[in-house]
Amino acid sequence: MECPYCGHENIDGSDACEECLEDLTHLDAPAPTTQIERGIMKEPLRSIRAPVPPKISPEAPLREAVAQLIDSSGAVLVVYIDALVGIFSERDLLLKVGDRYSELADRPIRDFMTPAPETLRGDDPIAFALNRMDVGHFRQIPIEEGDVPVGMVSIRNILQHLATQYPDLLTEV
Repeated sequence: MECPYCGHENIDGSDACEECLEDLTHLDAPAPTTQIERGIMKEPLRSIRAPVPPKISPEAPLREAVAQLIDSSGAVLVVYIDALVGIFSERDLLLKVGDRYSELADRPIRDFMTPAPETLRGDDPIAFALNRMDVGHFRQIPIEEGDVPVGMVSIRNILQHLATQYPDLLTEV
């Protein structure tokens, strides 16, 4: 794929030009054909208005993270001095703790979190979140502004948003 800014030949599907570092993501985006497709490709993630997720320190005990997880939408952000360092999800609890909860409850959450999770920005399109969640096999993705986590969107939030924005289209199926 040729960069329209500098003419450098890049590998097809590159997100940025290897030469000038300009964004190339718009060059190979499929053309939307339905109203819902246009919406998810144009609407920013901030339009979903997802609830602010709970945040916890990496040194907090597992029991505190589990208590927050019970009251949340399936994940807790692990934050150190306003920077996202990890995410602790229901999957982490099941796969990394399992039936050993009582013996591990006082250990720090950093031992069980998924470090350096994928993130998006509030102005990224909804389609980016759907793609990242599908490719990464996860149900939530943190939203950052700068390097500060400001929210988290889940597949459930996206489905609720689409059902609210396009109720007449959902009855056509």
